[in-house]
Amino acid sequence: MLIILIWCLPIGLATLPILLVENLSLGVRIAAIMASPMLFIWLFASVSGLLSLLGQSGIKKGRFARRLFDKIYFRRRLYGTCWTQIYYFKPIYSVVLSIPLLKWYVLRIFGYRGSCNFTIYPDTWIRDLPILKIGDGAYLSNRATIGTNVCMADGTIFVDSIQIDRKALIGHLAVLGPGAKVGENSEIGVGATLGIKTRIAKNAKVGVNATVVHGAVVEENAEVGNSCYIGMRARVSENIKIPAGTVVPAGTIINTQQDLNQIVHSEERNIGLRTEIAAKALADALVGGA
Repeated sequence: MLIILIWCLPIGLATLPILLVENLSLGVRIAAIMASPMLFIWLFASVSGLLSLLGQSGIKKGRFARRLFDKIYFRRRLYGTCWTQIYYFKPIYSVVLSIPLLKWYVLRIFGYRGSCNFTIYPDTWIRDLPILKIGDGAYLSNRATIGTNVCMADGTIFVDSIQIDRKALIGHLAVLGPGAKVGENSEIGVGATLGIKTRIAKNAKVGVNATVVHGAVVEENAEVGNSCYIGMRARVSENIKIPAGTVVPAGTIINTQQDLNQIVHSEERNIGLRTEIAAKALADALVGGA
């Protein structure tokens, strides 16, 4: 019934003016035909958004049973059905994002309350708009995932807000987990991943393909190099620069350059040891084959 209303009502109302002006001049009929696509887009967004109000109370932080008859999940499904009708209808969604007033209207009707002065693309994944906050001038690249929810194998769904502060940049194919916060002027590189409840502070940088695991913190002006791995609940303090490819173990706190050097040297020793073991295994196999 919901899908029928979302689709049939806008189509009927958008074509009604064309039918009503059938006996009028050619110019009026042409004007009505030309106006009908934009009227349909506005009606489609309005009907979807108004119906989503029935489920917006279910867009809240927490962990919920992923069962249709659970009252919270039922409301989430209702809201999600309305939102995805627009999100996956790319011709309409791209028009919505291209017209500032229409963009503001659609985001607001779906429960978003932050700034609308940010850049986003039709294939940037967003959902759960009532618990999403994006600052002025933020840039969310195409195919980035702003993942406010994660489905669990035990049949539950975990939901948390995501905050992206002003002028932050989220790179192509980057993934932000529930509860992530990205500070002002920070950069999340191409293909980078932020886990659940990560904190990236002001002016920080996370490099290409880097991973910052659940609960980890990168403080102001710190830099995480390309392809780094920052373990669970680790902390990188202000102004620290992590070299590319570094593995920071879970729970590690890097306050000084000396702390960082110990981790880098330890990782270099581990790499050297693994190389020696691999070389010895290869030599033994060659001797055995001979």
